[in-house]
Amino acid sequence: MIIRQLYKKLPRTLQNRVSYLNTLAGFKPRVRPDNVSAERKFPDGFKGGVIFTGDFELAWAIAHSKLKADPEAVAGRERENMPKILSLLDQYQIPITWATVGHLLLQSCKKGDHDWMKRLPHLDDHFQHLSGDWFDVDPYSSWDKAKSWYAPDIVQSILDSSVRHEIGCHTFSHVDCRDEFCPAAVLDDELTACEQAAKPWGIEFKSLAFPAGTAGNFAVLKKHGIKIYRRRVSVFELAYPFRDEQGILVSPTGFGLGFLYQRRPLSDNIKRYHLAIDKAIKTNTISHFWFHPSADPEVFTGLLPGILEYCTRKRDEGLLWVATMDSVQSFINENKVL
Repeated sequence: MIIRQLYKKLPRTLQNRVSYLNTLAGFKPRVRPDNVSAERKFPDGFKGGVIFTGDFELAWAIAHSKLKADPEAVAGRERENMPKILSLLDQYQIPITWATVGHLLLQSCKKGDHDWMKRLPHLDDHFQHLSGDWFDVDPYSSWDKAKSWYAPDIVQSILDSSVRHEIGCHTFSHVDCRDEFCPAAVLDDELTACEQAAKPWGIEFKSLAFPAGTAGNFAVLKKHGIKIYRRRVSVFELAYPFRDEQGILVSPTGFGLGFLYQRRPLSDNIKRYHLAIDKAIKTNTISHFWFHPSADPEVFTGLLPGILEYCTRKRDEGLLWVATMDSVQSFINENKVL
């Protein structure tokens, strides 16, 4: 605890340096121990696993963020990056979970369409929502006129990919899900709205990634048939999924995709993820990587290809299972692994 407090007081550049050395030394990523037989954990004799989730949000994530970035600019960058990302995933035949804000599934909406939904109260924590209505940012328009807030065209391109991706849930309007900020009835309506938006697509949500890691209201997830969710667990980054008090599977958030070591070569940044994959194989666990498609384009032209190539190599060697969140929960539940 004392070491962690001292670490937080270091300048960002020194924190990155310490993190890099900890990874090289094998101290990170940290592993959650379990007593599940290694032979039962994975299909086809694989020794470890990787899950990728892309938090597909466009303007919704930044609309109530304290980062004060321009939602339209963030959404525009995400739209520019998506074809490149999907092309890479096709090239390496890597399936991922797209944790999708439900509103993006809509072709259009009009004023009053969401009035039935209970609203998130005003809050000032990770998100800042101090006045008005959470949906005041909604343009109540259509995807061809407001491409930052609707994305049926991108959803279709995901479904048309040569590899079978999963469309997962990221709530309907990117709300804070923590119990202290979000009444259960609010998340209940958010997930109902997601289900309604997904129905025309033939999509049934089985996984969820909490917006900005704001995990909570787990009983609501169970009510809506969520079988697995991603959330941060402060004491480890590598784990085989485990069950929470509701019996839902938890896949802990691992390394996010980004240039943590800004002053080091690209190869050093890529090595961090290779080491996490190697450790997952060695410890028979799963490394859950995640990213925002709105990240700097260099993440997807330099970093991601280096990670995908390594995943493909280890998969071809029979060591690494690369799967979506839904595939993982299906294997565990159908085979009664846990």
